[in-house]
Amino acid sequence: MKVHIEWAARADATLARALDDPRLSYRAKGLLAHLLSLPAGSALDVKQLAAAAAEGKAAIETALLELTASGYCERIERPAVETDPANDEATPEEPPVPMMASLFDEPSLPPMRLDELAEHDLGGESEDDAVERIIDHLNAVRERSWTWARYTPLSSRHPKNVEHIRGRLGEGFVEADLVLVLDYLAATDGGKEESRKYFDCVTPFNTKNFERNLAMAREWEARGKGTTSTMVPGTSRGKDYYLGGKRGNR
Repeated sequence: MKVHIEWAARADATLARALDDPRLSYRAKGLLAHLLSLPAGSALDVKQLAAAAAEGKAAIETALLELTASGYCERIERPAVETDPANDEATPEEPPVPMMASLFDEPSLPPMRLDELAEHDLGGESEDDAVERIIDHLNAVRERSWTWARYTPLSSRHPKNVEHIRGRLGEGFVEADLVLVLDYLAATDGGKEESRKYFDCVTPFNTKNFERNLAMAREWEARGKGTTSTMVPGTSRGKDYYLGGKRGNR
């Protein structure tokens, strides 16, 4: 049976608790605020949520995974509505399921970890899908942030290009975290030749750099992505910063 998936804030979710929850990105907290602002019993699908914000569908899906894994959001499955070609009217395959049917078997179950949630993904999503989207985003940002005679996209077919991305996802970081790091580094270092070679599938995500990069990227996001005040004017990150794990040139 085909199903239509919608999302709603859990009945016990509060914005105050979410704002103090370090497990959640700012994007996830904002999405929860939107869900909590809806009338009681409301639920929206990913397409509707994406239409209400500047973020794309992939970013919304990642935020929903964060919220569901942390116990703030629940997934609602309904029978998909199909159109009858004979009369062009929508007819459900089966009687509708209850409005607040939960992703979990019992509402009292504890929140699922991200690795457990992978078995209950967003309609067939997998880690492979997330890796592909991250590399696609990296290529798009990399191509537009530097001048190229001819741009050659990085590919997930090379094991080295996916090793560190899978490593960070396996540690519990989410797709939105990795995308935010790429956006931050491009905004800070885009166009600077000494930084171009390090904007790849490895250096932003390796264990020496990632958590530091993510902390600065979240600070940048909190400031509205308008400034990069952690950098000294006129400087940029070079080889020592990226490969040595140093804090200079910030």
